[in-house]
Amino acid sequence: MKKGILDNINRKSGMKVPDGYFESLHERVMQNLPEKEIIVERPAPVSFWTMAKPWVYMAAMFAGIALMFKVFAWTSDDMTNSKMEADAKDSDTEIVEDFIFYNNVSDYTIYEYFAEVD
Repeated sequence: MKKGILDNINRKSGMKVPDGYFESLHERVMQNLPEKEIIVERPAPVSFWTMAKPWVYMAAMFAGIALMFKVFAWTSDDMTNSKMEADAKDSDTEIVEDFIFYNNVSDYTIYEYFAEVD
């Protein structure tokens, strides 16, 4: 058997647990506790808005992000440049069409021109 620290110094603590103390401890503690009635409360009902609120907030967030992209990603300079390019293409097309119409250029002449370019 192992010796304890107190046995090494030849000293006794002077305290001793009575026989059967821990076997009846649970019963004695339960006898000293007051009786308490157990009340089971039902949780409050959850409304539709409480459940839908996170989804509505998330949809609003994505709508705001989309709006910010629309507002800040395409500045007025970009829109002006793209409009000018579209106008330039239209005016170039009109110039070519006018040249073909007024100079009596045939389709075969245009075909020969593109064949020579390649």
